[in-house]
Amino acid sequence: MLRTDLYRYNGILEAISFFSNRLTYDQITQAAFDFVNELLTVNKSVLYLLQDNRFGKVKSRNLPQAPETIPLNDRLKDFALYVGNVVNGRTRLEAYFEPDILEKTEANLMIPLMLGHKLCGFILLSGRVSSDFNENDIFVSGTLMSLFNNALESSSRLEELQKANRELDEKIFSLFAINQSAKAMLTEHRLDELNQLAVDVFSELTLSASTGFFLYDKKSEKYALKAYRDVFHSGEDPRIIYLTLRPEAQVLMHRQILDISDEKDIGYFASLFAEGAEPLLALKARYIVFIFGKASELLGFVTLGETISGTDYKKSTFELVDSLASYTYIALSNAMLIQVVNDQKKLLEMKLERLITLNQLIKNINSAQTSKQLIDLALETLTVSLGVENGLIALYQPEDGHLLVNTATNSAFCGLAIPITSRLEPLFQGKIVFESDATLVSEYIGHAIADALPERAGLLAIPMYLDLYEIRLIGAIIIFNTRSSLLSEEENILTFETIANHMAPLIDGFISLDRKKQEYVPDVKKKFTSELKIQIEECLQYHFDLEIIRLVNEKATPFTEDDFFRTVAEHFRNAYPVSYNHTYVVIHNEFDYNRQILERLAAEAGVSVTCYRLYRDFNTYEELLELLK
Repeated sequence: MLRTDLYRYNGILEAISFFSNRLTYDQITQAAFDFVNELLTVNKSVLYLLQDNRFGKVKSRNLPQAPETIPLNDRLKDFALYVGNVVNGRTRLEAYFEPDILEKTEANLMIPLMLGHKLCGFILLSGRVSSDFNENDIFVSGTLMSLFNNALESSSRLEELQKANRELDEKIFSLFAINQSAKAMLTEHRLDELNQLAVDVFSELTLSASTGFFLYDKKSEKYALKAYRDVFHSGEDPRIIYLTLRPEAQVLMHRQILDISDEKDIGYFASLFAEGAEPLLALKARYIVFIFGKASELLGFVTLGETISGTDYKKSTFELVDSLASYTYIALSNAMLIQVVNDQKKLLEMKLERLITLNQLIKNINSAQTSKQLIDLALETLTVSLGVENGLIALYQPEDGHLLVNTATNSAFCGLAIPITSRLEPLFQGKIVFESDATLVSEYIGHAIADALPERAGLLAIPMYLDLYEIRLIGAIIIFNTRSSLLSEEENILTFETIANHMAPLIDGFISLDRKKQEYVPDVKKKFTSELKIQIEECLQYHFDLEIIRLVNEKATPFTEDDFFRTVAEHFRNAYPVSYNHTYVVIHNEFDYNRQILERLAAEAGVSVTCYRLYRDFNTYEELLELLK
């Protein structure tokens, strides 16, 4: 008896030493079965472990007829919580096992293997080789049970600790990766490069074999595939994919990650996008990660395929993806805002350049001396500086009720009249007339001009008018097409309207000035008679000679300008055009020479010449007047 106790004591010490090591679950259960058989000198025994909601036979001794499985009933399910100790005796065992199981295993003792409040297995023993179990055997069984369960608990805690350490290491790496990725994405402000960078980051950190990146495209008003990466087929680029967000779509913030293999997730995705998830099959997508902005705004999403290794994604990977999506949103927002700023900067630079051009144009216009010079300068600036390819400037003729073309890009249009049709009547109200249909231009300006245009994008007519007590139309700038922009572009219309508004008072001033000049034309006849009287009196006083030559142009009319007078005025200082067809020239010296010049000019122009000589034909001023009658 003493020898047996000493043997068991040494065996328990050996078991304590063994189970104090770092052992796995299988090592503990296998060793537990061996130690029980060795220390208790068991005749027949069998080890069952919990597998798939039932207990399966793992190892047995001298019991080939033992059942392969034992069902997990309610009593065994709650055993660890309510009993948690060695069960001795056939009668007590019948409370947990069916009689046929006890018959086949010949069980009289059960040593439970427990982990917390869960029964994870048990060892059924029939008895010792030489006798039945006694109290000492039951005590040793209880001691071994505690040792086994403590070992299972330690092993479980160690596995949990190792798992926690692994997860912690993964999270530390993820934080490091997120930090580095965030730095890279936040420093990249070009959208195209940022799209590709985002794909690379998601692909590298999630180990996704195929990764797609979708963003909302403002031009198409759809979500477009901006970048794609396939690790195993790097040379292949999928076609551009567009997805249309349904107007009635309800985006749920808590459903950020969708599983393509889940019918519910596919249904949810189809409720958002009209095309459904089918276009994503070309991207080999398995998961979809949405990127949300402010107020549940859907900026885009990332598709993840199978992992490079073929394993499932870990929970920490999806946590990483969630954080990456947040940083991607920040990076995209920054890039979009910077792009808006750059676009605004370019727009401001264009506006500044246009203002400089407009300022230079106004300077040029202000330097004009006549209305014709002003209009020519305006058209030249419109074509050279503002990109007008086909256009004209016409002045309104109140007496005829039409627009008269003063200058045009096609010189053949100059002098043509444009009738004021009902389509051009808004010009009288100071309103701009615009027609985008090139085929209807002839209804505005007539076929003579419209058919001669080499090309036209439409018609834009800007009135030049004065808004005093009422609107008075001065003329119009009419443009048919420009080199690099639309006729309807607001910038163009504003620039052309500014030019027209600046030209209107200047042209009106030139017209008024010309009218005043006509009103204040000097009385040449009166000037001639008064100066002639003085000259005759001086000649009589000092005995000088004087000759009066009368030139008559029978072909001249009151409605045409006499070019002959201009020619005579270039040769003689004392030339007086007293009427549209009569010109008088006073000569004080070199009479024969000057008379020959006049006769030659008169012969070339078909003009008659009559000569009156002082002291020969007349002797006083009054006598000369009688001759001239």
